[in-house]
Amino acid sequence: MTEHFVGKYEVEYKFRVKAHDLLLQRLISLGASEFVVNNREQDTYYEMADHALAQQKISMSVRSMEPSGIKLWIVKGPGDDRCEAVNVESVEKTDSMLRTLGYRAAFEIAKQRSIYFYQQFHITLDSVSELGCFAEIAVMTNDVDQLETLRHQCLELGVKLGLNGVDIEPRSYRQLLGHNELNQCLG
Repeated sequence: MTEHFVGKYEVEYKFRVKAHDLLLQRLISLGASEFVVNNREQDTYYEMADHALAQQKISMSVRSMEPSGIKLWIVKGPGDDRCEAVNVESVEKTDSMLRTLGYRAAFEIAKQRSIYFYQQFHITLDSVSELGCFAEIAVMTNDVDQLETLRHQCLELGVKLGLNGVDIEPRSYRQLLGHNELNQCLG
């Protein structure tokens, strides 16, 4: 993983956007670099039968990205800022190991995603078929004392990119798709 994804804390703002064209032009004009473009991401979220993770405000997922071939195990929470990810060699093996530990696949989310780097930030351009287009500005750190400063810097970058504060979407894709209660499992 690149240094843009290193840290145990993540500051992230998600914005609803009508389309990505103008935002992409602004990213390019700032000198942002491409990381992955037009990847198909498949996230499988896991939970225990007793909803122990949700009760602790933790989400755990395994992500497969194509055509980049990136595979990640991601844990977010507890709390809004905690987020850690690690590369995995095999999504299938990771799924098997999690099931052995008692986790079940609760639901899946698919999206089209492009990721760009600008300074220490990563900017994602997402399209979720059921929800529409989004842009996320995020940065990771190991220093909890930097979180407030990084929040301000993310918002400042949003202004540079023409993203309006009223378009901030505070809910996760999981919440937007109605997966707050994990009472149905895929298997």
